[in-house]
Amino acid sequence: MNIAPDTYLGTPVPDHLKQRWRTWEAAAWRQQQHRANNRMNPPDERFNVSPPKGVCSVHHQMWLDYRNMHFDPVTGDRWPGNPGSPFLYVGTDMRELREQRRVEWDEKASAAMRQVERICLSGNSPQCGPGDGPADVVAVPQPRSRTVTDLPLPAEAS
Repeated sequence: MNIAPDTYLGTPVPDHLKQRWRTWEAAAWRQQQHRANNRMNPPDERFNVSPPKGVCSVHHQMWLDYRNMHFDPVTGDRWPGNPGSPFLYVGTDMRELREQRRVEWDEKASAAMRQVERICLSGNSPQCGPGDGPADVVAVPQPRSRTVTDLPLPAEAS
């Protein structure tokens, strides 16, 4: 059940969004309300969106995996959080830079979630075919090429 408030940050919630409060459309509206109130780093809305109906179990798990990725304010790594993306900053306001990175992280994770939804609901993904399970991946061995270590040593050549 979608329980939407009558107002959000002092702005009346449109009727069409009250019916779809747990959707990406409403999440974008909520973030816009934060920016309209001069809050340039809105909170993450990923946890306020429900997965769409009709998503297969494989894509549902992918959707949850992206939703559950979190920005680490200690390391400050950029998306997707690999080491080697150090804090490179100009200025002295580390708090603001952390917030900007968190917002960037949230936006990219949300985009990945929406992409998983589009792929699954398009019906073209092999993971959600008629078998309702993940596609079988068959590894075909590639012929091994000769490397320098395969060549005989000069002492062995005789």
